[in-house]
Amino acid sequence: MLKFIGSGSAFNTKLGNNSAYYKVGNQMLLIDCGSNIFHRIKENNLLEGIEHIHVLITHTHADHVGSLADFIFYCYYCHGEMAKPNVSVYSAYDVKIEELLAINGIMPGVQCFIKKCQSDTQYTLNFCKVLFERSSHVKEIPSYSIELSIDDKLIYYTGDTNYLKESLRNPKVFDFVYVDTCKADYEGNVHLSLRKLSELVSPDERSKFWCMHVDEGFDRQEAETLGFNVVTNEFLTF
Repeated sequence: MLKFIGSGSAFNTKLGNNSAYYKVGNQMLLIDCGSNIFHRIKENNLLEGIEHIHVLITHTHADHVGSLADFIFYCYYCHGEMAKPNVSVYSAYDVKIEELLAINGIMPGVQCFIKKCQSDTQYTLNFCKVLFERSSHVKEIPSYSIELSIDDKLIYYTGDTNYLKESLRNPKVFDFVYVDTCKADYEGNVHLSLRKLSELVSPDERSKFWCMHVDEGFDRQEAETLGFNVVTNEFLTF
């Protein structure tokens, strides 16, 4: 359903920063824009035919927002009509995306549009519905998962998390569940290990789950043997 520019964790340079997208006509939805994502978008002409980009932000770790300012500046000056904003950035109210962009010289309302969203409240974009839900990741910054409704499909995208809510463990209502998954498995891990995911999700529901944000030690074959899917980068080289 979603396509992935990168599918790796912060330190998995081979797979690149985790970021997904979806296109409808001249509109594009982008989830997160980590440190190497703008480079991949430009290198692969991903914006061809696109007039407006809707960026959803899960949290402000660098591997999720590191090249967002570069992306916005590029779109403002080099993509579409020059000096006309064509990027809308959506995040929950307590995700300090405006402050982060301001440090990088981005002026909301000038180079881009900012939409601050209440958590657990559904918002309608041009071609989909979006809801931000607080997730369990780190204490330092707020992190959110995203519920999407696109083309009559209900999607859950965890962002970074170390916990899977009860309703996702037997997800009759969701068509796709994209979940932060890693090989690393230790007490206090701020990400969800494959072992823990296997304990939480019954075998008959695993076909709806797609592992993403994988670390360098992650074993794709092991995950698939357990019945899970693993996302693949749209662009295979970094």
